[in-house]
Amino acid sequence: MIKRIQTENLNIFYLLTIVILGFLLRVMFLGTIPNGFFPDEASNAYDAYSIIHTLRDQYGEFLPTYFKSANDYREGLYMYIMVPFIKIFGLNVFGARMTSAVIGTLTVLVLYYLTKEIFSQRVALFSSLLLAISPWHIHFSRITFRAILFPLLFCLTLLIFLKSLKIPKLIPISGLLFAISIYTFYSARVFIPLFMMGSVIIYRQYLIKHKNQTILALILFTILFIPQFIYQLSPQGMARANEVGLLGDIPQITSHYFSYFSPDYLFFKGDPIPRHTIDNMGELYLFEIVTLIVGTAGLIKNQVNYKSILILWLFLYPIPAALVSPYSAVRTCVGAPLFAMISGYGIFLLINKFNGKFRHIVACTSLLVIFASLTIFTEHYFVDYPKLKSDAWLPTFRDVIFEADNSNADCILISDNIESKYAYILVPFYTQMPAAEYQELNIDVVTDKLDMKRWKVIDFEPYNQGNLPKIEYHLNNDCLYLLHYYRDDNVLKTDEYRWQDIKTFKAMNGEPYYRLVKLIKD
Repeated sequence: MIKRIQTENLNIFYLLTIVILGFLLRVMFLGTIPNGFFPDEASNAYDAYSIIHTLRDQYGEFLPTYFKSANDYREGLYMYIMVPFIKIFGLNVFGARMTSAVIGTLTVLVLYYLTKEIFSQRVALFSSLLLAISPWHIHFSRITFRAILFPLLFCLTLLIFLKSLKIPKLIPISGLLFAISIYTFYSARVFIPLFMMGSVIIYRQYLIKHKNQTILALILFTILFIPQFIYQLSPQGMARANEVGLLGDIPQITSHYFSYFSPDYLFFKGDPIPRHTIDNMGELYLFEIVTLIVGTAGLIKNQVNYKSILILWLFLYPIPAALVSPYSAVRTCVGAPLFAMISGYGIFLLINKFNGKFRHIVACTSLLVIFASLTIFTEHYFVDYPKLKSDAWLPTFRDVIFEADNSNADCILISDNIESKYAYILVPFYTQMPAAEYQELNIDVVTDKLDMKRWKVIDFEPYNQGNLPKIEYHLNNDCLYLLHYYRDDNVLKTDEYRWQDIKTFKAMNGEPYYRLVKLIKD
């Protein structure tokens, strides 16, 4: 009895250590790494800020279910969860990203209990450790993207569902949570209905046996699902689908699907978009090539509770992303906990192949390999990544905004060569423009109505083509111009006008990205 209590206390200690490690990896240097702040992040944060002060989003919509944001109509659940964090920490990069850091840390904890339900406590410890240090999961836990909410809510939902297979009264709760999960991220709209249908088929006899609870679960799910489904068929709901371009070509979708099981994606290169992954690194660690193979083989060969559910999860996780593109880490992040679980099971099986002192040696070697990999990752992420991929996050753009805002210029014109027109939202975010005041401006990214008092985003392309009448109409000597250092290099190279540089802004790697200039008429 005493030994059992000691073992239990030791396991609690291990779990707390893992959770704390996961939290530290997600919160260290959170305000500065990734280096900069992306418009998507700023849009989410400013919507939450606007809700706090006006109960309306940045467009003045009262407590919306979906937020228009950059005309992609995002699920509102993440923004509402952001509200207390923005309230506590303020409208800044750290306060915005803290939401994801906490969500990511909670996922580590929930995965422990989910894995314990499926395998054992030892496998659960290994799995939660692997998710705590997962490059894939850490990165999305450090940026203000809604995608990180999907794995947390799905793991929690799946845990309740598996428990409901022993405790029937939990079936309705799992149905409700499945419906709520759809309101996390685009991928969930496809993944969750497919996963539910597969689960119902697998456990149809049990669900029929407890038909009253099952019917109630379906009613609760339907009540929340139907409004979302109707909305998805509306022009607003189709906005994102039209933007990303859903595919109808089966061979191409199939090719995309298998890309998510490729070694390049999982272990060597990852997502090619710099904002979604770390340069020259896969979504998983190299040692997981072995642990995943062993874990998958064991999953197929051995008697494992809920094996069918895990296979269903593995089969479905790439489908939402495959409909759009290959190698997308953000659209497949619901797979990160699954791979951690299978790898954790693989480590457990590897250690258990040996007895006596050899088992102890293998266990210690495994931990050394894990923490050596973590050390390499942390150096790559916290030291190299901010320098190598500075341009992905609009580095030093905050400094540019502060410098321009503190100037005496009557107007400040921002080139749309800086992340297209969508950089507009960084102005109210960094200047902390009052939400009510911003809403009165009736900003609309769809119609390019981007006049924010003395701030405005403009298209410099006509000027590059020598369209002098437009130059005369738009540009004047009283304005400051915020230009991209390279993309706007040829702006207004005419005999009538010249630029006077006010200040150049460089990233951590010393490379210049932005400059503030004044227009001088000769």
